[in-house]
Amino acid sequence: MGLVLALLASGAPVVAQNLLAVAGAGLEEPFDTAPAERVRSVPSPDRSRAKPAPEPGRFPTGEPDVPLFPEGIEWGEGPVDAAQYVEESTRTILPPAAGRGGIDEEIDRRIEARLGGIPRPRYFPATDFAPPHGLLLYREDKRTGEFPFALAVSGFLQLRWLEFARGATSWTNSAGTELPISNINAFSLNRYLLMFSGHVVDERLVYAFALFGTSNSGVNTGLAPLGLAGWKFGPEATVGIGVSMLPGSREFLDGSPWTIGVDRSMANTFFRPGVSPGVAALGALAEGTLHYQAGVYNSIDAGGANVLLRRGTSRAWVGNVWWEPLGKFGLGYSDMEHHADPAIRVGTSGVFAPNTRALPVPGFNPENTIVRLSDGTPLAIKGALVPGATVDAFDYRLATVDAGWKWSGVSLNAEYYFRFLDGFTFAANDPPLPLPPSHVGLLDHGGAGYLGWCFIPRTWEVYARSSAVTGPFGTGQEYGGGINRYINKSRQGRLTLEAIHMLRNPAQNILYPYRAGATGTAIQTQLVVAF
Repeated sequence: MGLVLALLASGAPVVAQNLLAVAGAGLEEPFDTAPAERVRSVPSPDRSRAKPAPEPGRFPTGEPDVPLFPEGIEWGEGPVDAAQYVEESTRTILPPAAGRGGIDEEIDRRIEARLGGIPRPRYFPATDFAPPHGLLLYREDKRTGEFPFALAVSGFLQLRWLEFARGATSWTNSAGTELPISNINAFSLNRYLLMFSGHVVDERLVYAFALFGTSNSGVNTGLAPLGLAGWKFGPEATVGIGVSMLPGSREFLDGSPWTIGVDRSMANTFFRPGVSPGVAALGALAEGTLHYQAGVYNSIDAGGANVLLRRGTSRAWVGNVWWEPLGKFGLGYSDMEHHADPAIRVGTSGVFAPNTRALPVPGFNPENTIVRLSDGTPLAIKGALVPGATVDAFDYRLATVDAGWKWSGVSLNAEYYFRFLDGFTFAANDPPLPLPPSHVGLLDHGGAGYLGWCFIPRTWEVYARSSAVTGPFGTGQEYGGGINRYINKSRQGRLTLEAIHMLRNPAQNILYPYRAGATGTAIQTQLVVAF
């Protein structure tokens, strides 16, 4: 849960949210905002909040205007002792006491006072508009002149049960091969991510590193690394280099922990790019209402990022902008936070990747996808586009437009996709067959839409969803809906029950219920825990 993932993304989590967004947000917000001004996802009066900074009498001797620790860090009870060691505390004149017991009590008091002044690890939960900052293990106060360093830990888990009941026993791809459609009944740790983020050397030198994986590819498989390091120039721009998700669509960029349903749509899974190394920038302009994220990456999929196997010098160029003119839109598509006033978001994104290598299978990162025709056939298999020939490379273009609206628990979101493939080249040993005129350039398009209603604020929500993909090789669609239960009125714990019917589904990814060519019904239950 950004480079991309949402995620750390996702600051908080990366794939869930974009990694670059996490690093760009940094750790300043919880410290630069007074505790009373922080908006949490659970505005309950019985929630503990940060204790106020010490009064002037608690400042170290000789430094009346400089607090010992940063504002916002939880303070212990009792005065802060200026002595560096407990031994120094005991050398002071002790108050009159009868016998050894009085000395021991004074030593205990001095120890408690000293420990009370040490900043403890703090946890910063999600707000209505930002993912959790996580557990802040350490942050050096820049006012002390010591080494600038901060480290926070965050992440998420998705625990899922999926049952798919097929509506057909087989399908035939564009190469003429008949393939079976299987029923599915499985439990999985669908996604898990652990992120470490903060700054080092300078508060503007930010970093975020995450370990991301799934049990869907086997419990003994390795982790996929995500991470970046970059420089934060200010709220207008943070630039970083690393491995992250490509911000090629709104639904992908929003982060998997914050979806309104169990997962993203069929159309998004079909059209979007994946994860790759690259350089990216993000920021907010026009008083924080106009946001952007853009970068240049090795490819649209990390499967083509292998340095030893990489051919040519082509790159994937990606840009995404969105506008929130009425105020902050919030996380994801849901209005579980119940906006008191209407909020809207409109945006667009684009991807251009010339001479993209055609891959028959996705890369190691589980979020990766491969380019498929509109019937679900992988573009890279023999005979997919031309009988007897295998596509070796192609030019990839993707454009999206999106809009969202939230108010008083009701949410409406939609995104439309346009993908154009051309510039096909074929394997050297294939016969020189000309492309049919209809296959010189392939235009696929489609969209996804969501309607949600949080009928009990921050607690219960129902939603409906649908998406479709159409192109020269066929049309696929899905429709369904479900119900969300937000645990203790927080986005960080959510239980979802969902049912989706698919008809000639063209998308496939092991993290999603979608299998290429499948027709049938998927029933899913998922528990999301973000920390």
